[in-house]
Amino acid sequence: MTVPEFVGRIRAIAFDAGNTLLWLDHARLARIVTAAGFSVTEGAVREAEMRARPQLDPLLGKAPKRETPGLFRRHAQFALDNLGVLDEVVAARALGGIAAAWPELWCRPPEDARATLLALRARGYAVTCISNSNGKVSEALAAAGLLALLGDVVDSGAVGVEKPDPRIFEIAAERLGLTPAEIVYVGDLHALDVVGPQRAGMPAILLDPLGVWADCAAPRIRTLTDLLPWFRGTAATNGLERN
Repeated sequence: MTVPEFVGRIRAIAFDAGNTLLWLDHARLARIVTAAGFSVTEGAVREAEMRARPQLDPLLGKAPKRETPGLFRRHAQFALDNLGVLDEVVAARALGGIAAAWPELWCRPPEDARATLLALRARGYAVTCISNSNGKVSEALAAAGLLALLGDVVDSGAVGVEKPDPRIFEIAAERLGLTPAEIVYVGDLHALDVVGPQRAGMPAILLDPLGVWADCAAPRIRTLTDLLPWFRGTAATNGLERN
């Protein structure tokens, strides 16, 4: 993959939480859908949910508030549609079960999350998290064993401003003592995780595990590990003078 032009000036890497550092519990979702009357595998649910993200994205871009049960229900409905759940009674049962489990469903870190964070820290990068959440994302990250690897967590529920508002990214930059241009943001939704940071002057990378985003104004990666060939070390670790 071509190395993005902004890589050389990056001093910190900020990650989204939901669907980036903390994936949905697709196994639990599969059990809920199966119990509702539509037998499905964890892998099928994972693919259907990931394909639902570009479908949800236009709604997120226009919504006055993103962390709502209603928008999560739309996300789940798109996923059920992608699975082929056509029976309205079954779909209603599944949606009810999924809604009852929200928002604790985001709890499974991808297999490469811990190793990627450790590698980036060892190469001299600050690593942090910027998340639209309910004020409890630090607890979820701690339960997943990732909080101790993050220098800071900016939770929309705690700071009172949501992505894609550029102010949440500016808050993170101020806490790090860096300019937004020295930080890259990694997330999974274009309207929030690409448009938002770019409005703040922060470059972005879209996590797109299935390659389903047709249009994206940022570099894309399939896994968090894909960051490592690009981010080989900060100026400090390379013994270079910082500009």
